[in-house]
Amino acid sequence: MLHQAVIKASEGHRAFGKLLKRAYCSDEHLIVERDGFPVAVLMSYQEYEKLTRQQAMAAFEQFGRDLGREAERQELTEEQLFGEIKEVKQDHYEERYGQRAE
Repeated sequence: MLHQAVIKASEGHRAFGKLLKRAYCSDEHLIVERDGFPVAVLMSYQEYEKLTRQQAMAAFEQFGRDLGREAERQELTEEQLFGEIKEVKQDHYEERYGQRAE
């Protein structure tokens, strides 16, 4: 379960070291408010990495769904689709390294 706490920016300014330790040692997300509006979140790096992985996985899954729909729209077979992907990978490799992949 996600724990959240709201802190004022002025408190964050005065006690930044304590807040860093608090974020690091717990799964708590510290929402920093300025003039009553949320402006930032302090969280542990582990929590940040977890969130980033989740976002990347969701983007990858959406890409897969979009690719599948486009392949169906173009009436590509699985073999044709994999062939096109292989060709794009090869072109990218050549652009990056200036030679064909073995």
